[in-house]
Amino acid sequence: MATKSESLRIALENLGNVGGIKASAVISADGLPMVSLMPQDVDPNNFAAMLASMVGAAETALKSLGSKNILDRVTAESRDIRVVAVKAGEDAILTIMIDPTTNYGLILLEAKRTSDQIAKIMKE
Repeated sequence: MATKSESLRIALENLGNVGGIKASAVISADGLPMVSLMPQDVDPNNFAAMLASMVGAAETALKSLGSKNILDRVTAESRDIRVVAVKAGEDAILTIMIDPTTNYGLILLEAKRTSDQIAKIMKE
């Protein structure tokens, strides 16, 4: 039987088969890296902390605007990269770096499927 880390890595590797995904990671809601398929030049600790802060700030902003729903995802874009952070249950966040010219709808569909899988793994 696979460990949680192994199961999370397999989920990320499967997600990586979708065209246009450059890198991915699962981070804790507290900003700690759990599993990372990031480029060598990306510090997983800094990346995880920054993404968790971004998600937390977005949640706070939505609540201040009266949203009663849980945050689904946060996206940051530049000309050469798009970063999407998707909540994966209460304890984890799926983050993916994609080429901005990629079919965004397909990426979101696969990210949702993978985040649901990650949430299930985290409950095991």
